Amino acid sequence: MRVRATPFHSRAAAANLANAWEPRGGWTLSSFYDDTNSEALAVRLTAAMADISWRWRATLEGARAGEFLSRLMTKDAAKLTPGEAFKAAWLTDKGGVRGAGVLARHGRESFRLTASASDRDWIARAAALFDVSLREVLDEEGGLAIVGPYAAKTVEALGLDPALPLLTFRKVFWRGLDVTLSRFGELGGYELWCNTDDAPLVWDRVVKAGSAFALKPAGLRAMDIADLETGIARPVRDYEPARDGFAHGPTPWELGLDTLVDTAHTLFNGREAALAAPRDRTLIGLETDGEAPLPRGAIGTAGRVLSSLYSPALQRAIALAVVERGAPLPAGMRIAPLPFLAVNS
Repeated sequence: MRVRATPFHSRAAAANLANAWEPRGGWTLSSFYDDTNSEALAVRLTAAMADISWRWRATLEGARAGEFLSRLMTKDAAKLTPGEAFKAAWLTDKGGVRGAGVLARHGRESFRLTASASDRDWIARAAALFDVSLREVLDEEGGLAIVGPYAAKTVEALGLDPALPLLTFRKVFWRGLDVTLSRFGELGGYELWCNTDDAPLVWDRVVKAGSAFALKPAGLRAMDIADLETGIARPVRDYEPARDGFAHGPTPWELGLDTLVDTAHTLFNGREAALAAPRDRTLIGLETDGEAPLPRGAIGTAGRVLSSLYSPALQRAIALAVVERGAPLPAGMRIAPLPFLAVNS
């Protein structure tokens, strides 16, 4: 697979003191800039910015776009008004989770889907049945997440209004640039999207505005720690999304994605199978007294570990796991409430 540089690569390369890189979603990004633990702590204590240009983004347009997306997603797209978004999943015919992401309404016949893993071909084929077009916008824009307790102060210092409700977005002409400010992430911060050619200038402005709040650039490893601390299971990182159109799993219930499914929405694909699926397995948080992450895979007869990382904020290893309800855990592990750490921005 071709690996591309994001629009912020030139600035990231200058800040990447260790020259540490890794691929994500077909892009090359900084693993860390200085120190993973200090970057992860900045997310919790001060402010951090992260390149999120690697996330899959596609625009869906057409007179029947709302109808199609209401059939695709586990929530009713018709209820969104322009400027609003929701988090939802999409399923196989048999109720397995193919993907999850944020659906935002840009206009009467225009929507944007953002996710951490692409499902372009399958969604495009289904959209064509409704005369809806799917167009990826990966090369047209770049995005920075601004998170942490001082995220709003950083946005204000940029000259942007931070008074933006969660799951909404606003298009702004900002000091000569067309940008979009959104609040879609689980960390409670902001996302600043810009045209590809404007990305270096946007990076510089964020660094300057955040300097008063000890803002740090955060690499993939730090953001994975912060993301895992929210207790949200992610496709590819935590589970293999269903790619067989008739796969029964993984189900939303075993992955802890209950809040992404509106059971009152009666039209979405795979609904009957998903609602009828057994709920004998569930997502839990695990923590240990040690610093070494738990290995991915089986944990005795209880279930399996999805992801595990060391959390510098908690000073211990944490993990997400899918287990049989009521099954005993091996010695040295204990259940932790999810999220591990509450949103602080």
